[in-house]
Amino acid sequence: MNLRRYVANDMREALAAIRAELGAEAVMLSSRKVGSSVEVIAAVDYDGSFGGEPDTAADEASARALGAYEQAARRSVAQAAAPQDRAPQQAPTPIRTAPAQAAAAARAAAPAEALVSPPSVDEGAGAAAAAQPSQAAAPAAAADGPTAASLALEIQDLRRLLETQLASLAWSDLNRQAPVRARVLRELAKLGVDAVVAAELAGEVPGSASFQEAMRLVVRRFGERLPLVTWDMADDGGVFALVGPTGVGKTTSIAKIAARFVLRHGVEELGLVSTDTYRVGARQQLSNFARILRAPMHVAENAADLKRVLDGFAHKKLVLIDTAGMSQRDVRLANQFTTLKVEGHDVRTVLALSAGADRACLAEALRVFEAAEPSALVVTKLDEAAALGGVLSLAIGRKLPIAYLSDGQRVPEDLHRAAPKRFWLLGSALKLSANAAPDENELADRFGHMELAVNG
Repeated sequence: MNLRRYVANDMREALAAIRAELGAEAVMLSSRKVGSSVEVIAAVDYDGSFGGEPDTAADEASARALGAYEQAARRSVAQAAAPQDRAPQQAPTPIRTAPAQAAAAARAAAPAEALVSPPSVDEGAGAAAAAQPSQAAAPAAAADGPTAASLALEIQDLRRLLETQLASLAWSDLNRQAPVRARVLRELAKLGVDAVVAAELAGEVPGSASFQEAMRLVVRRFGERLPLVTWDMADDGGVFALVGPTGVGKTTSIAKIAARFVLRHGVEELGLVSTDTYRVGARQQLSNFARILRAPMHVAENAADLKRVLDGFAHKKLVLIDTAGMSQRDVRLANQFTTLKVEGHDVRTVLALSAGADRACLAEALRVFEAAEPSALVVTKLDEAAALGGVLSLAIGRKLPIAYLSDGQRVPEDLHRAAPKRFWLLGSALKLSANAAPDENELADRFGHMELAVNG
């Protein structure tokens, strides 16, 4: 057996040195931290390159020691992988052996010159550990766990690094081989369009198209895919509850829709309800709007109250319900959704989302509020948004039609039906993105991985 000691800055460097010197068949016997460095003991089978006659007894002892070590290693790796949801083991795991095993391996290696700064091993402690295997196994297992876990993390880091580099190469190849398609993807990224939707749109561009032709095609197809509501609740009437995260403008949107309705049908056909009993003074804003419109407004604290109020508003053509503004992570949301399920009344939910929120927040909010089964979307704060592609992509991806667009605080002038504003909306999105400059690393991360998946 050829037993060697390595001291390196980290485990990755030690593994590289072991593989370079001892080859792929090397076995790691132990590892430990030494100050800011890591010390690793590795070995390979005896190959006769060190001179002298082979020692058969030593070889047999080495084989027995290695056999016992490998069995212990398999058990330790299995134990280390279990709490990590059975993560796949992609590389050999370094295992720190019990002192008795290290001592046996050191005695089995006949040529002492083969050792590079061999570590000292307390043979008396090794004999005691061998005499009490049950007590020695527990410390060994405790030492194995952190070592296996740290190597698994390093392997995950290496995998992520490799995936990032491959994605960057795939994005560079796309820029060389299909420059028009890559430029279209870059423009869609400036709009804030979701990567999946952007890739689908860019995939429809003919290979012979110029950039201007490609962009005209993509904008037209994007507009055609945008789901828009054809009805107007201010004309058709019904019972509608606006839901959404806090601060997106639900109460203001209700006031705008109510004002549009009053101008067309009169205040006698309108009813307003507030279920927001969580925030101090939350009902005051809607109450002020109701007073200005001279419309009736009631407060419902639970499902029974809401049923009583809706029963009283049964003759109204339009009833608008203002719900509590809560974070999408608020555990009380489920109670609010339950309150809106009123027996004998068809309460349709409409989700309000701010165009100024980033893609991740929009996606999380939509995922949570899907439990309320929204039938339409109100996009608010268009005047504050830096990009519109994120909210429009969500509407396309979830097939959630947009009912209204809000771009200011004026009531009701700054509320617009979405259906007649399809291409105005796209023009506004293009105008907002005119001066944007997407990061190339982000582009490689978003689209490079998709190219790898398609071509891999």
